[in-house]
Amino acid sequence: MISPTLDARRLTCFIAVAETLHFRKAAEQLRLAQPALSQQIRKLEEELGCQLLKRDRRRVELTPAGRALLEAGRRALVHLSHAAEAAQRAAREQRSLLRVGFVTPAAFALVPDVLRGLRAEHPEVHLMLREAGSGTLLEEVRLGQLDVAFVRGPVIAPGVRIDTLRREPLVLVLPSRHRLARRTRVPLEQLADEPFIGFARDMAPSLHDAMVGMCLEAGFAPTFVTEAVEWFTMVSLVAAGLGCAILPESVRTFSREGAVYRAIAGTPRHVDLVIARAPTPPGPALRACLRIVSRMTSVALR
Repeated sequence: MISPTLDARRLTCFIAVAETLHFRKAAEQLRLAQPALSQQIRKLEEELGCQLLKRDRRRVELTPAGRALLEAGRRALVHLSHAAEAAQRAAREQRSLLRVGFVTPAAFALVPDVLRGLRAEHPEVHLMLREAGSGTLLEEVRLGQLDVAFVRGPVIAPGVRIDTLRREPLVLVLPSRHRLARRTRVPLEQLADEPFIGFARDMAPSLHDAMVGMCLEAGFAPTFVTEAVEWFTMVSLVAAGLGCAILPESVRTFSREGAVYRAIAGTPRHVDLVIARAPTPPGPALRACLRIVSRMTSVALR
């Protein structure tokens, strides 16, 4: 049995001598002084408690123990090399993997530009994308299952670092044949008797609360005929004439026949787009992401 304390360097020295059967040639191959090589072999034999080489002034021969160690030692060095490569490969993959979560329609507000910047400036970063509700994403950041998440604020999430990136006004989504569709700004109170389509509160609490709050300020409580999980489903339901909706302005980039976007009259109400991450120092891939987000939003992120 090979000693558990067997030194890989001494084993390499022994294999070089065993394969060349010549101390000088092995020393040149290893770029070692011959006395140093002889000392490594002697220490290896002392460590194992057996003679590995028979040597005199004319020749070097392997003992039976030496032949056994040569065969096993070659395999051991291959395994060590594979183990080192596996560890380095895992480290590279860990450094280059970035797990990004986002809510809709945050995907339209900032996330595509950030991902495009990452792809252009850091092609070595492998992106894993996750789309879900704010509560789910914040919990996954807290548990270390995501590196970063773009969610709607305001949010309170113990154990998660939150930075506000920008504020976005809310707009009204109306069926294109609606009686108010031709107006550029629509007073919300004129929709008091209209059916509304909204997000389920557990999926987007900030958007749900902002929408309800606006309607209450306008003097009525909204009547929700249905709740949707995805923003494009909401716009499609509006286009089908099932009701109206209130969404962040960034959804204007999504064109859907049968639906129009209109500003809401009066003092605009906003929702925040925030970035969530662990409070610990970021790794290389996340640092690259934060630099791009900082550049695009003028928000200092460290």
